Amino acid sequence: MMLCSKFLFFYFAHFQHQLHERMRPWISKKIKEFLGEEETTLIDYIVSSTQEHVKASQMLDRLQIILDEEAEMFVLKMWRMLIFEIKKVETGLALRSKS
Repeated sequence: MMLCSKFLFFYFAHFQHQLHERMRPWISKKIKEFLGEEETTLIDYIVSSTQEHVKASQMLDRLQIILDEEAEMFVLKMWRMLIFEIKKVETGLALRSKS
């Protein structure tokens, strides 16, 4: 039951606070670091994948071809950032940082 409620909160937090869009600047910065330029299509693809709640393993598979050796570290860091954003919502810090 506890896992189910956390799962539901994740989806509520994700949609209510548009976490995928809050992740966009970070994703954009990291892609520019890895590729040397801003790849808007790739950034949009990654953001939309987070919006679709793609699993980390699936995201890694999708990005392996493009980011090669950097893919695993990118996905790991992105998931950490996503968890951080979710925790901000859980604790109410996300609301305070908007005002």
